[in-house]
Amino acid sequence: MAASTVASLVESLEGSEDRLDCLEQLKTLLSSVPPAELRNIVPNISILPVFACLNTDDKAQQEVCCEVLDRLLTALSAGLILENLYEEFTRWLQDGSDHVQQLCLSQLVRVSQDTPDLLARSVDLLVGVAEQLGNESQQIARTATTVLVNLGSTAAGLEAVYSGPVFERLQNVMSKSDTVRYRVFQMAVELSIASPEALEVSHRSGILVKLVNEIHKDDILLQLNCLELLVDLAQSNHGLTYLDQQGIVKKLEEMMATADSSPFGAYLLPGLLKFFGGLARFHPKEVLNHFQVFVGMVFAAVGGEGDASIRGLAIDTIGFIATTPEGKAALNKQGNMMTECVKNLGGIIRNSPSEMRVRALEAVASLIKLQVSDQTEELQQITESWFTRLCTNPFDVIWSIAKQPFTDLRTAALKVLLSLAYLPWGQQLMNNAAGFKEYLLDRAIESTKEGKEAKFEVVKALAESPTVTQIFGNPYYVQLRDFCREGPFFIRAQAEVAFEEET
Repeated sequence: MAASTVASLVESLEGSEDRLDCLEQLKTLLSSVPPAELRNIVPNISILPVFACLNTDDKAQQEVCCEVLDRLLTALSAGLILENLYEEFTRWLQDGSDHVQQLCLSQLVRVSQDTPDLLARSVDLLVGVAEQLGNESQQIARTATTVLVNLGSTAAGLEAVYSGPVFERLQNVMSKSDTVRYRVFQMAVELSIASPEALEVSHRSGILVKLVNEIHKDDILLQLNCLELLVDLAQSNHGLTYLDQQGIVKKLEEMMATADSSPFGAYLLPGLLKFFGGLARFHPKEVLNHFQVFVGMVFAAVGGEGDASIRGLAIDTIGFIATTPEGKAALNKQGNMMTECVKNLGGIIRNSPSEMRVRALEAVASLIKLQVSDQTEELQQITESWFTRLCTNPFDVIWSIAKQPFTDLRTAALKVLLSLAYLPWGQQLMNNAAGFKEYLLDRAIESTKEGKEAKFEVVKALAESPTVTQIFGNPYYVQLRDFCREGPFFIRAQAEVAFEEET
């Protein structure tokens, strides 16, 4: 039924006086046909009448036509698209409208994923893709970047990107503007992250060298843009090694050390903190042991030195580093500095503007969170020690914030309770707190979607914990399990409530 209707609508386009209406009908129909069924229909009909609808100055018709074609072409194999539409795609990338160019690139994303080596041999088409990195449309440029990055997943694809006419076109578009140059840099970084081999090819091309040299320029905007890309590159082990070999990591630490005396230091400091924070997330032991300027600056900022934006970023950085067991262990090795940091976080939670309190609560949630598989005796002791040092009666403080009528603070405090729910010592605190077990199962307390979902996660974590019956007892475990079965938004019927009250 669907096959004949699709074929009929496509055929009707040829003689239609209102092609836009016909295309709208076809678009609606195609959206209701399952992909598997569409894959059986499209190869058996001619879609040339749909392509003919692109030959118009009516932008509305072009847009709907491209949406219809995208749906139809997705039902064809990547190989068939490349074989049958090579010339059209090459031409449309060069002189098509934005809608048509986006259609081509969206399909080429799939081709680059499914048959990258086949696409690597389509040089003229790839030159057109490379040209689109200079497109004024951010969406088109981003999609073109995705095609080239996917292509670089194979050795043949990497060679196609970094040699011959395609690479020449990339070098040409880089000269258009700083924005376009950084798009090419971003493409090179995304390719380089994939593997050491890809990074080596990117380096030999000279593009990565140009990128790292940007950090030595005096232009603050260029340095900031460069920092963002270097953060991404440094998240891979081979990327970090490369930056270290190029002297970039040392250069960035020097920039951080002189930020106070530099006229633009205040603008660069957030980016520098993010760079080293990103490094510390993936290489906590190495960073916290070797980059003392960064370590000292983060702890000092949490303690109140510098402006509020840097303090907030430093708080986030502590939480970011602590997301892994290795990060927690590395932070604990900082001794008294970490102890003071925890106390400062406790002070921020009690006596700071709301936004800063939320960030501190989320950092604490990260500091003490340990999945069951990571709960070694040492890490349990570390996390319990940190929580205890936050302030006097830290559990009562967190619980009281979780009951305040401010959604952002409530949900942040519930994140801390969630982290506690994973831990045996955290469960002991919950079990010993008068009224907490009743609070946890009382659905009437939370009125917002965010609050209901956050509280449900706490209950779910307890219900799934291997120590829940040992600490809370089996009857309470049954209640937790029932709560989870009912879901976060369960509303008990009035008659049931009245019956329970009578009994």
